[in-house]
Amino acid sequence: MPERTILFSTDITPQAVDNFVAILGKMAGDGTTRLIIGMNSSGGNVVPGVFLHNILSMMPFEIVMHNVGNVDSIANVIFMAGHVRKCCQNATFMFHGVGFSSNPAERLEEKNLKEKLDVIEADHARLARVIASKTNLSEAECRSLFEQQGTRGADWALESGLVGEITDFAFPANGEFYTFLG
Repeated sequence: MPERTILFSTDITPQAVDNFVAILGKMAGDGTTRLIIGMNSSGGNVVPGVFLHNILSMMPFEIVMHNVGNVDSIANVIFMAGHVRKCCQNATFMFHGVGFSSNPAERLEEKNLKEKLDVIEADHARLARVIASKTNLSEAECRSLFEQQGTRGADWALESGLVGEITDFAFPANGEFYTFLG
């Protein structure tokens, strides 16, 4: 019954997510029964973040997520994939709205702006559904988290159901763990 521990400390980029999914695939085939992820991420891209959440949710083993520093932006959705979720007392969770970067030479007309707004609204809706389905927060409360950037602490996370416990992260007794940096 191998239990694995990974310190996950990286931004959420397509390459980092692809690399991590490859590791998860190997674990799915090697008899891993439980994966403990000590997570620290400043967030990143929505598309690979939702993909990683879905892949983690499909794994044939238990996932324990532990916020060991910051879980920011799209990393919150990935964090929700944990069957068990914990955080350190001084850990934080940062939320903000979905945005996009544009080319300075890009000409924006009403049609383009409506299309971009449609993508943002659709992302807000799906991210709110994921968070609400795993916490004590309603979809409306989750959507309000995207209206203005805000950082919440461990006590709020416990009250809101993002975590079930505030506790220190424990390294495996045998000292064997992996570090994932992207």
